Amino acid sequence: MLLIAPEQDYYIGLFILVVLLGFLLVIVSIWLRQIAVSVFDGIEMGSIFITKRPVFIYFYPFLNKLSPKQESILKQQFTFYNRLNKRKRAYFKHRVAAFIKQKQFVGNDGFLITDEVKVLISATAVMLTFGFRDYIIKSIKTIIVYPTQYYSTVNDDYHKGEFHVNLKTLVLSWDNFMDGFRIEDDKLNLAIHEFAHAIHFNSIYQNDINSVIFLDTFNELRELLSNNDSLRSRLVHSEYLRNYAFTNDFELLAVILETFIESPNEFKKYFPKIYGLVKQMLNFNFSGY
Repeated sequence: MLLIAPEQDYYIGLFILVVLLGFLLVIVSIWLRQIAVSVFDGIEMGSIFITKRPVFIYFYPFLNKLSPKQESILKQQFTFYNRLNKRKRAYFKHRVAAFIKQKQFVGNDGFLITDEVKVLISATAVMLTFGFRDYIIKSIKTIIVYPTQYYSTVNDDYHKGEFHVNLKTLVLSWDNFMDGFRIEDDKLNLAIHEFAHAIHFNSIYQNDINSVIFLDTFNELRELLSNNDSLRSRLVHSEYLRNYAFTNDFELLAVILETFIESPNEFKKYFPKIYGLVKQMLNFNFSGY
């Protein structure tokens, strides 16, 4: 027969009580957090009807770092980054580092994935979502890079780039990617175009604050062009947007974002209402825009 001393019995009971109280504390903490998050989300969702922007964008107790080589690539080759102030450059680097960690980069047809490839592709995504709180673009898991245009089995044709929503895969040809950045004001940028598709689909399937603003504002833009025949006709006949933009809504958005990023001053001058909606869609309040 096993006998338990009264003192031992007391400590066992105390241990069980502490475990139960700890478990209860965890449950209550989770419950209070959910209430706080729900209340904040409700307030923020209410505020977007007035402000059309999130309550906050950046909050990083600890910042991810790029290697010196990666940071040098960013400084030397990415104009948007260099226009930011010191604080926002730190946030930008944090996001580029996080994006690189989150995505799988794959080189096809003998293409080698280097720091330059990772940094410049990731920086493009971060630039487009720099006004978003959630910037990772969950609709993308894998980024495949070819040295040049490649044969796509999806529609039996050669492509410069594409986005596969079902596979969560973005595909780019590196020479065409680089062409998009060599000429910064020709309104042609492969990476911006394909990332625009990914962000568009991401906003459809996600319910974060920026996805809501992005999709609602794009719908507002579509309605504007549908209901204002004069504006739509002027946009079409101006040839300011290339004809491919009018293939469907997805291509319209992608071409508009290319144009907005690469030619903001002209865009604002000729089509200020559309420009304002795109700026609201991206929450893009940065130097040059």
